Amino acid sequence: MKINFLIGTKAQFIKTIPVVNEAIKNKMETSLIDLKQHPKTTKRLRKKINNKCKFIDYSKNKKDLGTYSNLIIWFTFGIVKSIFIKNKHIKNTFCIVHGDTLSTLLGAIITKRNRGKLVLLEAGHRVPGMFKHFPESFVRYSVAKISDFLIANGEDQISQLNEWKIKGKIIEISRNTIFDSLSLINIEKKNKEKKVTITIHRTENLNSKKIMNELVNTILKIHHDLKITWYLHIPTKNKLKSYGLINKLKSAGILLNDLIPYEEFINEIYNSDFVITDGVGVVEECHILGIPTLVWRDEHFDSNHLFNDGKNLYLSEYSLEKSTNFFNNYEDYREDKNLETINAPSKEVIEKLIQFAN
Repeated sequence: MKINFLIGTKAQFIKTIPVVNEAIKNKMETSLIDLKQHPKTTKRLRKKINNKCKFIDYSKNKKDLGTYSNLIIWFTFGIVKSIFIKNKHIKNTFCIVHGDTLSTLLGAIITKRNRGKLVLLEAGHRVPGMFKHFPESFVRYSVAKISDFLIANGEDQISQLNEWKIKGKIIEISRNTIFDSLSLINIEKKNKEKKVTITIHRTENLNSKKIMNELVNTILKIHHDLKITWYLHIPTKNKLKSYGLINKLKSAGILLNDLIPYEEFINEIYNSDFVITDGVGVVEECHILGIPTLVWRDEHFDSNHLFNDGKNLYLSEYSLEKSTNFFNNYEDYREDKNLETINAPSKEVIEKLIQFAN
């Protein structure tokens, strides 16, 4: 049995690697078609994949794409290539794409163009208006509509897929594959240093100068005895520069660092007093680890009920008052989690796909 994975971003690699390795464990002929949206970052992650996987580079891109112009050029090249060049690995095989990025959309187009069986991993997250969170909402909906199989976890995701009247087969798993991703990391408590970890990258935040100014002003309200490190995605760094906020942060002693390897970042989170983020993946990771987390969004669209299942996540609603309250009481939101109870949703994905292949 053959299976292909068409992925290109850091988050896709992180959440999909356990599924790739599970496919190989089940003696499936496994190929990973790297769309190379974040090739510099994912180069290290590729080493966590079983060496029996066949890697196919779909693009010659060698740098992480962080500007709209570069993304458009890369995406256009991918579409043109899919029109004129057929991929012999894809026809009549399961082809897994993940999430709601441009890599998801490109992978779906390539799969359909080559008559593969499109499988959408992490399907059914709500769409808050087609263009409110663009392009994520558009990708989430459009790829779901053309998928042959949709991997979802939880009643809300399945309900959303049914509301969209999707034609593909819904496959339910117990939880998100991020649980398996964390199980591959050596997570340990280190000598306690009082610190805060920040990561922001959602387009609805970055594209608003008002929201980013409010975020910076909010960060400056954090107690001075906490070391604050902001790990910057390329688009985030560009926006902070364009809004003239870099010097304001530096003069306040905020450390502005480039992204670090996933294992290091998870340990940074685990050893933080609290985290500020807007990323769905980081929110999930913080929830699993029980770290107090200020979610920099005005809505959470929480199909996995993370905000109800526990107490460590706190929605800011872009409110300085609410954020300051969190800073003053963040220890109240810490939870002790037993990381040894993590199960294997990636195994569920492969086992259920094998059933449909027989």
